[in-house]
Amino acid sequence: MTDKPSSVDIADSISELMYGIAGWLLIGLGGLAFFSGVGGVTQTAGTAKMLVPLLLLGFAFVFFSSGVLVNPRLRRRLDRRCGISRFGRNKTADRRVLSAAENRRESCVNCGSSLTKGLVRRYRDEFVLAGVPIWTASENRNFYCPNCAVEQVSAHNVADNDDDEPTEGATLEAK
Repeated sequence: MTDKPSSVDIADSISELMYGIAGWLLIGLGGLAFFSGVGGVTQTAGTAKMLVPLLLLGFAFVFFSSGVLVNPRLRRRLDRRCGISRFGRNKTADRRVLSAAENRRESCVNCGSSLTKGLVRRYRDEFVLAGVPIWTASENRNFYCPNCAVEQVSAHNVADNDDDEPTEGATLEAK
C-alpha cells in the first residue's frame, strides 16, 4: 500500500486552511471595527452622531464572534471548554477508539503487544481562562489493545475521581 493521502484528506486539509484564513480575517476585521467604533465614540459628544460608532461596535462584535466560530483551531478549543469559573491549570483526559482503518501500528502500554485497533487515551495539561483552554502545556497519548482497554475502562469507571486526577471524556468517539 502507498502512504499517499486520499483526495478526501487533501480536501479536508484545504477546507480547514480556508476556514482558518476566513476566521482570522473576520477577527481582524472585527478588531478594526472595534477600534474605529471606540475612536468614534470618544470623539463624538452628541447623541445624533453616536449612531455610526455604535453600529461599528455592533459589527465588531458580530465579526469577532463569527471569526472565532469559523476558525477550526479556535472552535476545537471552545469544544474542550469547562466551567466558566475555571481559571489556571486544568488536567484533562479523553479517549477514543483506534480503528484498523487508520493504518497505525502502536504498542499497548499495559501488555506491550502490537496493535492496530484498540483504545487511545489522550492526556492534556492546559491553562484555561474562564473555562476556555488558552495554552496546552503538555499532551500525551497512551494506546491500549482491546483486552487491556476493557480492563482500563472498567477500572476507571469503578475508581473515584480526585481533583488531582484528570477528568475523563464520557464517550468513546469512533474515528
